[in-house]
Amino acid sequence: TASYRPGSRFAPTFLRIMSENLEVPEERLIKLVDLGDLPLTNSVEVMLRRVEAVVEKITMKGKVPVALGGEHTLTLAAASKIPKDALLIIFDAHLDLRDEYMDTRVNHTTWLRRLVEKRKFPEIVIIGARAYTREELKCAEENEIKIITSLEINEYFRECREKVSKIVSGFDKTYVSIDIDVLDPAYAPGVGNPEPGGITPIHLFQLIRIVSGKELAGVDVVEVNPLFDSGESAANAVYAVYEALLAASTTSSQVSR
Repeated sequence: TASYRPGSRFAPTFLRIMSENLEVPEERLIKLVDLGDLPLTNSVEVMLRRVEAVVEKITMKGKVPVALGGEHTLTLAAASKIPKDALLIIFDAHLDLRDEYMDTRVNHTTWLRRLVEKRKFPEIVIIGARAYTREELKCAEENEIKIITSLEINEYFRECREKVSKIVSGFDKTYVSIDIDVLDPAYAPGVGNPEPGGITPIHLFQLIRIVSGKELAGVDVVEVNPLFDSGESAANAVYAVYEALLAASTTSSQVSR
């Protein structure tokens, strides 16, 4: 459902290639199983049902689903089947809480609104936001969604880190959704909707380690656009997922090294 710069559908292959060429210390390697790509279709509803079905099968086996987008509509399906007591953490430049956009109600700008209509979460936190409308802020307030802006992170990182840590401490399970446009375009130029004033990769990785330190219910990374990327976006996206899994591997038997 890309609205500005289409091309995120090519990201899964691009991210796999990047992951094979991104070197990490051997003692920090994590075991992963690649289930391949879901067959593409022009129907958003069909794709969402396919994602839901796969995520449900993975979680029923006691494993952690890792979903590679694509754009952020993916999370509407990927996060809908996680445990009801899981905290939902979203790294994103946008709130994605519009009711409708370009005459459609299910797309990358509305997916979170559709998700909170579909099911309840004990807590939702959006980190790194800097592009939103009054309509979205009202929806966030009505649904008690916490927002930590990129401006807060860039100017008061220590306080933000402590705030996030305090929120996470109240939950045993966390689902983490990473829209790579949370990063400043200097670090992630290859995205669908770049927004100036983003956070740095170092801040992102530190916060990911904090929110993923409990039992990880799932993780996704979205909005990488290889058509506009020279490698920075994909490298940071792959490493972000890696940091989430590594943090979880120290506390959960679901993720093993």
